[in-house]
Amino acid sequence: MLVEHPSRHALLHTVKHSQVVAPLVAVLGTAVLVAAITPRTLLAFVGGALFGTLAGTAYVLVGVTAGAGLAFAVGRLLGRDFVAGHLRGRFAMVEQAVARRALTSVLVCRLIPLVPFGISNYAFGTASVRTVPYLAGTLLGAAPATVAYAALGAATMHGNATGVTFAGVAVAMLGIGGAIGTYLVWRRRPRRHHTIALPAARQLVAVSD
Repeated sequence: MLVEHPSRHALLHTVKHSQVVAPLVAVLGTAVLVAAITPRTLLAFVGGALFGTLAGTAYVLVGVTAGAGLAFAVGRLLGRDFVAGHLRGRFAMVEQAVARRALTSVLVCRLIPLVPFGISNYAFGTASVRTVPYLAGTLLGAAPATVAYAALGAATMHGNATGVTFAGVAVAMLGIGGAIGTYLVWRRRPRRHHTIALPAARQLVAVSD
């Protein structure tokens, strides 16, 4: 038995005439899929293809933020007490630094792919990051890639070669910028020999005095 798949025009027609249900399904579906660690770039592409660049960006961005908040809540509920009781030394210092600059830390993590988006949602929940800065950083940090992939999806769906080119360039630039940012952050990471050398230097100074 063959199943006939809906055509592109049929999909666009259905979405256009479902002005309440379709956006609601898009937001809720995105939230659930993000919590299930589905790539947000794929969701943005599909959202742009079905709803257009502006509406697709809006619906997916709201859904991504909601899904990230859901994963954050699960991480906080199931993992916070365990992590707080086992963090020691350097890891505890990193966790405290992230918590002090929660908005900036989350924003940078969303812009620079140091950790996969879906996994980081749960990880932030286990840290002492406050909810509002976390959600704000997620919304702001996820926006550029969401816009670019939604534009790419919309242009692809409508067969707009020029739009595909511009959106593709934007996606490539985001990828290159993320790779460079990842490298720079990695270069500036605390090194173990620095942490060992500093107390030794202090001891030498004390002896010389």
